[in-house]
Amino acid sequence: MNDTLAIEHLKEILQIDTTNPPGNERLVADKLQSIFAAYGIPTEEVVYEEDRVNVIATLRGDGSSTEVIGLSGHMDVVPPGEQPWDYPPFSATEQDGKIYARGACDMKSGLMAIVATMCRLKQSRKELPFDVKCFASVGEEAGAVGAKQLAEGGYTDDVSAMIVTEPTSGNVIITHKGALWLELTTRGRTAHGSRPDRGVNALMHMVAIMNELNRSEFQLSHETDPRLGGPTMSMNVLSAGSNTNVVPDLCRLQLDIRTVPSMQHEDVIRAVQDRIDSVNKTIPELDAHISVLNDLPPMQTEEDHPFAQFVLEHFQRPAKGMTGYTDGSQFMRAQSKYPIIIWSAIRGETAHQPNEWVAIDDYVQTIEQLEGLLWHYGSR
Repeated sequence: MNDTLAIEHLKEILQIDTTNPPGNERLVADKLQSIFAAYGIPTEEVVYEEDRVNVIATLRGDGSSTEVIGLSGHMDVVPPGEQPWDYPPFSATEQDGKIYARGACDMKSGLMAIVATMCRLKQSRKELPFDVKCFASVGEEAGAVGAKQLAEGGYTDDVSAMIVTEPTSGNVIITHKGALWLELTTRGRTAHGSRPDRGVNALMHMVAIMNELNRSEFQLSHETDPRLGGPTMSMNVLSAGSNTNVVPDLCRLQLDIRTVPSMQHEDVIRAVQDRIDSVNKTIPELDAHISVLNDLPPMQTEEDHPFAQFVLEHFQRPAKGMTGYTDGSQFMRAQSKYPIIIWSAIRGETAHQPNEWVAIDDYVQTIEQLEGLLWHYGSR
């Protein structure tokens, strides 16, 4: 697969709307399978739900090694947003050496780089000593549910090491923060807006909880991670009320908490509950509940692991961390434990933003460098 065809295929999958929700990754999955089939690389579907399937492609080695190198990328994208784009978000418009589209850098370019690399390896008519597997997953942007299904289903149990080709600008990432998304719910009693004393305002109760969480006493107090910094908490979604003249009887708040490896999510939930209990002392009629929307632990691979050392030395880069989560959070839960590296030459500075783009040179470089890494690893 030459560069021109690899770019053409990237544009084709960028033109498929896989906004999550609902995802609809089936069309991208079908496209990837047709590409692999053209090169004689067998694939397997793992159905998540209707119109949503994970794809596993396997490039067999010569059998001299039992190792399996996993390559991971996701097919879903976040919504384009409400702000206008300079180009339609699913047009895959090429301009000044960049391709503009939702998912351009996060992360259909990284995914397509895996596909192109495996096709080139097959074209070479030479065999690596180990197998290479592509894991194209659904639902990464909403809890990495596809990777969870693959890990829990044992589909990665034969993997020896994994590379997730999220955009890292060439940096070798061995750790990233976890994501704990909580939804707090308060319940009250409706009343006419002119007689608020007859109701119980669920919104005002939530405001009291928000103020308590914001107080200096509530801190995610753990040691700062040398590569990730400290944990963070952000209050990002608040909803309440049905009409201006009705006291709201229900309010929901969604928290995005990012954690570091030294933390246990159970402790964080307990700390939030402690703050709610504190508010309850001043508001006896408080009715509040915590639900867990997303529970992804921090991902960490030891720097001295032989595979991590190989990748770091190959690229001549220091080990780094990143604040966002990846499918690696779910893959690290697999029955078999294997090192996970996050790497690609693709820049992610416009991920989740209007006018998201990928530089074509970065994309092509990722294919070339990933192929070179695998040949180098096979020649050890």
